[in-house]
Amino acid sequence: MAEFDPATARKRTAILVVHGIGSQRALETVRGVIRGVWLDEKNPADKGKRIWTHPERDGSDIDLAVMTTNTVPDSPDGRLVDFHELYWAHLMSETKAVAVLLWLYELVRKGPIMKLGMNELWWAAAIFLCLMNLSFAVLVLQGILLFSRNVAQIMLVAPFLLLVASLLLGLLVALKWGAVRIIGLLAIALAGGAVLIAVYVWIGRKFPGIAASAGNPGIPDGAELFTQIALPTLIALIATLLIMGRQGLRAFWRAIFISVVLFGIFIVADRYWHPESEFVLTVIKAWLWALNSPWSVAAASAVIGLYLIINAAFLQPYLGDAARYFRNSPANVAVRRAIRKEAVDRLANLHASGQYDRIVVVAHSLGTVVAYDMQRAYFSRVCNELPPVEELGTDFDAIDSAKWQPEDAKATIEDKKALRIKARATIASIAAAAAKPTPQQQKPNPLQPKSWLVTDFVTLGSALTHAYFLMCLGKTAADLKAEGRLNTEQDLKDDFARRVGEREFPTCPPKRLDRDGLLTFTNPKTHRKQIHNGALFGLTRWSNIYFPRRQLFWGDAIGGALSPIFGYHIVDLAVSTKNAGGDDFFTHTARWDVRRAPDTCQAPHIVTLRKAIDLADTGAAIDLVDEGDDPTAHDGI
Repeated sequence: MAEFDPATARKRTAILVVHGIGSQRALETVRGVIRGVWLDEKNPADKGKRIWTHPERDGSDIDLAVMTTNTVPDSPDGRLVDFHELYWAHLMSETKAVAVLLWLYELVRKGPIMKLGMNELWWAAAIFLCLMNLSFAVLVLQGILLFSRNVAQIMLVAPFLLLVASLLLGLLVALKWGAVRIIGLLAIALAGGAVLIAVYVWIGRKFPGIAASAGNPGIPDGAELFTQIALPTLIALIATLLIMGRQGLRAFWRAIFISVVLFGIFIVADRYWHPESEFVLTVIKAWLWALNSPWSVAAASAVIGLYLIINAAFLQPYLGDAARYFRNSPANVAVRRAIRKEAVDRLANLHASGQYDRIVVVAHSLGTVVAYDMQRAYFSRVCNELPPVEELGTDFDAIDSAKWQPEDAKATIEDKKALRIKARATIASIAAAAAKPTPQQQKPNPLQPKSWLVTDFVTLGSALTHAYFLMCLGKTAADLKAEGRLNTEQDLKDDFARRVGEREFPTCPPKRLDRDGLLTFTNPKTHRKQIHNGALFGLTRWSNIYFPRRQLFWGDAIGGALSPIFGYHIVDLAVSTKNAGGDDFFTHTARWDVRRAPDTCQAPHIVTLRKAIDLADTGAAIDLVDEGDDPTAHDGI
């Protein structure tokens, strides 16, 4: 490993902590990480360790303080560590409830093509959203019926006649201007409308109904009865198709099946409570989503009320961040850009400060996506300005010429260790080369050339495990319609592979393209080798710590293995909060929990986190490869 000039005084490590989703408070996450990896008052191993808090050197923000340690024990060079936090929750404030709902609808449109074991969650959410569509339809139509003070048929007849009149006017205009194709389409539509009118009139005459009398509420004519029973379901069906697509229809039919079961239950219940009533009256009022049903308003209000509770307690404060970050609406793009700019600027400031020879990025939950975007954006900015490859030594050359590929599941422990050893040495070479003074300088200039000092990327409960579902689009709706099929998981994987091939998504190890090296390409203008923007995780070690998921709520449903997606040189580390193993209920927020009984600060999730960050930089992050998952355990992810 390259040696540093003592005059540069670069003997510090920066830990940049990126918090996850939710209404996070400033410094809350970084203090949790500090308790986990450096100083916990109840951990005997932390005796003698200290922490000091001070503002950033530029003094621009005293709310996001820097936390500095005393000398790290066992550190060969007596280094200190500065803990920083990338705080972005304030940029996500005021997420609107409708933004979350629209994002959920978009996820339903993709279909049940999530990770194995997670499709049940998709089905539950999709069916519930369909029930909510039915509830909205019932309540809106009940409101219209109440204020119109008329029969239900009006709500069907008036819009239908308005549509027919519009089509007729369009036909007259088309005839005047000789628009032959439009004339044909409008004529077919009007003919269909005429058939529906005829059927409607026939039903009204064929089934005239029974007039109300003393003790008999009567039965409306067939057209009115059809409108009362079928109109809310018909409107919900159309809305589901338009908003949730063909995948939504699959869930809608299951919601109808649930409604049919309730239909039978309501008939039995009514016969039990009111055996004297006529059976026909019981049946025509038992459909849950009918306007004449005594159950409809209560059921619809219960469904919408349950959604509002879930939205207020979980969806808006937590998934609201994910909805705004992943959904490509114009307003969300502006927020996402603001977050990425702040993130890239923070990473750039750490590099430019001249204080550090090592940076470790530690990210949690959605913060892992933010941190991934931050690193690929900043690396793309500086990769062309890194020191010449000729100055980076044999370790850089060995990585560049290696045959490793991200999709190669046969990567051995020795391969992974070799990449980590050589990557750490290369980062040291980059730092040393960037710190050397040029002939025109009397002292090193940390700004020229640029450097890349991120030795480790540690992800905790990473949402990147759902990258196919959340970050990829698959085929367009038009293409799928032309092919007569729905989106598949393979479509999303193909989209991800395309982005990797275009070097939009860096992998670990990098994807080799054409005759390029693993890290370099030959610039056609200068005919010299340069580091390409996809080389990021050939230089930065990636460790992923997660709690295995069991039955959805035990363990962590948000996090999971990353190596089958982003490359098999990622070290996936399945952990538990107990030395004896086993699952706890919902451990997504337990990443640095040193109070979790029974093993507290000696629990596997804490011990593994300390090794992955490796504050002393003695090679614990390299030895951690021995504890990583067997890649074949994640086949079919």
